[in-house]
Amino acid sequence: MSRLDEFLALPDVSEERIDIYVNERLGTFKIKPMSNKDWSGYRKQCMGKIKKGGTDFDSERFNTLIIAEQTVEPNFRDAAFLEKAGCNTAREFIERKFLAGEIADIAEKITKESGFDSDINEDIEEAKN
Repeated sequence: MSRLDEFLALPDVSEERIDIYVNERLGTFKIKPMSNKDWSGYRKQCMGKIKKGGTDFDSERFNTLIIAEQTVEPNFRDAAFLEKAGCNTAREFIERKFLAGEIADIAEKITKESGFDSDINEDIEEAKN
């Protein structure tokens, strides 16, 4: 089998699932790596205009969006899960239940598993500029 045939036989990235160890408190999550379409969509959702004609990037929203959308288990978007936790949205759950550093760490692990080798905070700073 040629390398091209091997590559073509790989599953679509949307079907891939990866276990990531978060920390002792939260344990392991099952995530799906981001596709280019996912990444672009999240970035667009987190860009906003500022008064002097520039743009602003909401890094906190970006991180929670990545976690909410790319985490398969636990499923933070599940209505029964959210109701049991007393939250209306996945973002609300993540912001109430996770420490700030945990949010940044989980988002960074998801981006690394999605093919980004640099630190998520470096990517966010680059997007702001």
